[in-house]
Amino acid sequence: MKTKTVAVIGAGVAGLAAGIHLAQRGLDVTLYERAGRAGGCCTTTESDGYVFNDGAMYLAIPAILDAGFARLGMDRAALLPLRRIERMQTSTFDDGSAIRFGVGGALDAQGAGLDGRADALRAELAQLVARWRELYDVLTGDIIVRPLSVPRLLAATWRHLPKLAGTVGKELARHIADPKLRAALANVTLYTGLAPARTPAFQMVGTMAMLLDEFYLPVAGMGAIPAALEQRLLALGGKLVCNAHVQSIDVAHGRAAALTVAGRGTVPYDAIVSTVSGMHTFASLLKASDVPAAMRRKTQRAPLSQRAVSVQFGLRNRIDGVSHFNYRTPLMEQQHRFLDAGDMACLAYTVPTVTAPELARGGGSIIEVYPSIDQSLAPDAWTDARTGEVAQAAQQALAALHPLDVAVRRVRSPRYFRDQMFLYEGAVYGLSPAADSRAQYPHATPIPGLYQAGQTSYPGFGVSTSLLSGIFAAEQLLARA
Repeated sequence: MKTKTVAVIGAGVAGLAAGIHLAQRGLDVTLYERAGRAGGCCTTTESDGYVFNDGAMYLAIPAILDAGFARLGMDRAALLPLRRIERMQTSTFDDGSAIRFGVGGALDAQGAGLDGRADALRAELAQLVARWRELYDVLTGDIIVRPLSVPRLLAATWRHLPKLAGTVGKELARHIADPKLRAALANVTLYTGLAPARTPAFQMVGTMAMLLDEFYLPVAGMGAIPAALEQRLLALGGKLVCNAHVQSIDVAHGRAAALTVAGRGTVPYDAIVSTVSGMHTFASLLKASDVPAAMRRKTQRAPLSQRAVSVQFGLRNRIDGVSHFNYRTPLMEQQHRFLDAGDMACLAYTVPTVTAPELARGGGSIIEVYPSIDQSLAPDAWTDARTGEVAQAAQQALAALHPLDVAVRRVRSPRYFRDQMFLYEGAVYGLSPAADSRAQYPHATPIPGLYQAGQTSYPGFGVSTSLLSGIFAAEQLLARA
């Protein structure tokens, strides 16, 4: 059968990329987005002159995004100017001492046990970078930018496999002698929702990206990324339908053949690309009788990422003396406390106006904090009252560190992330960052005519790799068209 019409479920970065790649090949492509606009977890929201991230907070390793844009016929540098995050990270310890990272290897260390030790700490960092640089270059320049091939991965990285076999905690404990420097480096991977002792060593790629000055923001904010992609899609004749609730993927004669869309009925298509989570695709959008047993087991066993409460503040005042990323942190061996619900003594927060002051009106500031919460609670347990209590505790903890003249407070719960951003069970990353490739969903699914992209398909993790996942799914479709 000659493929002419394609439906894409979801208009986040992965869906937009898939749509562009298919439209470039002359296919008739329609994207269905349940929200009122495209962008998914890469959008921003303006409120009273403050621009807040809805999901993704920064861009790591822009060369990966550049590779994806190039494959979509787009000049990333011209369409999406970036700004390097220069005041990178501050980690402050219980005794008031602090380590600060900047660009170009800049490091400042002050306080108990750190005064006069900056040169020694830089030497330790240089040794860590030397240990990981070759593997980092292979992973980011060759492995991640292509569809996953285990033989190619092993051939390219076999000499480095011992590094990848452990955890971030073990890697830092072996190769960084200073306990406070270990903690500051481990803080980089706390976004995974895992303690360093449980974070796979692969996540050292993020630590390396920081040390190699590879963290950026789009000049116009994270929402500029999907905005550029949407413009390209429409210019190619692709169609975008927002406020469109896809209720089911309909299978006929063993092949994905149509979508049922609320208010639009059943619409036939030659092929379908789903960029919602693989769990949602196979547990909710398909009839159980149409799901192969292996995919049913994968979905039932899917290790989900953490849920989150997001508390964002638009401040009238400028917060000085902080970095883009900030941690009030214990030593690495105690960083599991970041995961202990209600422990506001450990605090991780970003101040994006350090890098992009224009995101706040009148010279003010924006602070984003994700306080630790009880991960055993289902999304429905996050009532407004419970969420408000967590938000108030987070505000009090921040107020003890900085003056807060709050103009806008924006609070979102696991229930919000599930119901308003349509994240499966409110899990912010879909699959756990600790999940290995066996938990990922294949781009070409076992159901003919159905393809999967997004956060739960390889590579899928982060903005740039989510974009690549859409391209990879589209390529699989075109190979079978």
